[in-house]
Amino acid sequence: MITDGVEQRSISWFRSRVGFLTGSKIADIMKSGRKKDEIFSETAKAYLFQVAGERLFNPTFLNDDGIFQDYIDQVSVNTKAMQWGADQEDAAKALYMQMNFPEGEIAELSSCKHDTIPYFAASPDGAIYGRDGEDLKIIEVKCPNINTYMKYRTLIHDAASLKETEPKYYWQMMAEMSCTGAKGGIFIVYCPWLSKPIHWAEIDRVEDDIKLMEDRVILANDFINEIINN
Repeated sequence: MITDGVEQRSISWFRSRVGFLTGSKIADIMKSGRKKDEIFSETAKAYLFQVAGERLFNPTFLNDDGIFQDYIDQVSVNTKAMQWGADQEDAAKALYMQMNFPEGEIAELSSCKHDTIPYFAASPDGAIYGRDGEDLKIIEVKCPNINTYMKYRTLIHDAASLKETEPKYYWQMMAEMSCTGAKGGIFIVYCPWLSKPIHWAEIDRVEDDIKLMEDRVILANDFINEIINN
């Protein structure tokens, strides 16, 4: 695992991810096209075209905070609901630790680059290390609206149910495990308005799916290189 050490969602963090296939979007490349010979769906291709463009980013503009911020604003989606959810993450993590590991703490991670696959990175919301310092589990926090919270609370209890209920978050967590080497993860959902405001599920590392995903990332890089070199 290679980390850049910058604060998540800062302009430096966005800059470090330019041209990378990232965990939050990795579910897009898991979709094949409608035709048998189409490796990627149209949604996947749209994402890969964007990443290809980013790899050709003008360095002068990339390193100009004002211009690069304009690019972030153009390509990022950040609704009031999404910002509210991001603002609740610290409270969600604190409550989880209070209920499970009152003497422990969650380590903050930045963008974690895969050790062997180029242009592949993921940014977990945190990590918990075992006593030996090696038994790493990543943390992924979601703070959705009340109906989605109740849906997740009812349906998500392990890796299989996460994959069935919300595959984009399943693949995001598999990407985070792949890039960090984590043995597993904890999927946390939080809704502070309720008397039972938090729910979590232990998500095991699924080696077959991680291998499948890593193979797709390699194919995606090949696709991007063809575009760039065309």
